[in-house]
Amino acid sequence: MTTSDMSSKSRKSILFCYAHPDDEIGDVALANRYMREEGAHTTLICTTNGDVGTVDAEHLRGYASISELRLAEFSCATQAAGFDEVVTFGYRDSGMMGSADNENPNCSWQIPLETLTQQVAEVMRRVRPQVVITFNTFGAYGHPDHIKINQATVAAFQQLQAEPEHPQKLYYASGPDRLLRIGIMVMRLRGKDPRKGGRNHDMDYVAAVEATTPVTTKVRVTKYLDPMWKALNCYASQIQIPPAVRRFRRLLGPMVQGTTSLSRVYPEWRPGERIERDIFEGVTF
Repeated sequence: MTTSDMSSKSRKSILFCYAHPDDEIGDVALANRYMREEGAHTTLICTTNGDVGTVDAEHLRGYASISELRLAEFSCATQAAGFDEVVTFGYRDSGMMGSADNENPNCSWQIPLETLTQQVAEVMRRVRPQVVITFNTFGAYGHPDHIKINQATVAAFQQLQAEPEHPQKLYYASGPDRLLRIGIMVMRLRGKDPRKGGRNHDMDYVAAVEATTPVTTKVRVTKYLDPMWKALNCYASQIQIPPAVRRFRRLLGPMVQGTTSLSRVYPEWRPGERIERDIFEGVTF
């Protein structure tokens, strides 16, 4: 084994597995914390081009398609975030369950799971992450592409366990379930159906809460919120930030976004265990 091989093998490495441009935003501060403080190598997988995302006409000026716009925003955001490597699979966005887009043979939902699993496994073998992070089994809010990358990531993770070099820890991104619960209560008080939320009324907030797994890991990322905001600014077509939030972000940001919460699913978290403060805790090199 050469010196460079040994260095690569001992380097901390994190693999983020997501489905659409902007899915990675919640992990930007976390990635920067480990890149800057511990020299970790960060790799981001994005399986689709975001073709079916809802985009107002004003944002499409100068772009031939939604896909072209979304990929341009993604390039801007991932450069601002500073990921060491970005891997795109180029599948078509699947839209939500039951939609016509979901039946398109080129969308990620219709791609054989084994095909997507092998693509993820190939990246895992090459970048050799000790830690892998993806969506939960419900894909956060039930999006088929989110569910599919969860399935492929878990399958690839399990497949590699039989190999000498394999990922050691698997986490699910943990959404703000308390805020969702409050949102559900407010929607019901206003006479709205929380199972038909979102801009297109196709998001089931009740199912999203039911699918959450316990928060097992909390990592302080307060010092690394600026790259996240720079990345957010790239997604003008998808994320509208109220002026008041921008004005007070340096005051409120550390309180609201200063900690990244995750749910460790492998090794399985057991009730009563203390909260982890480091995703590399227990990892061997």
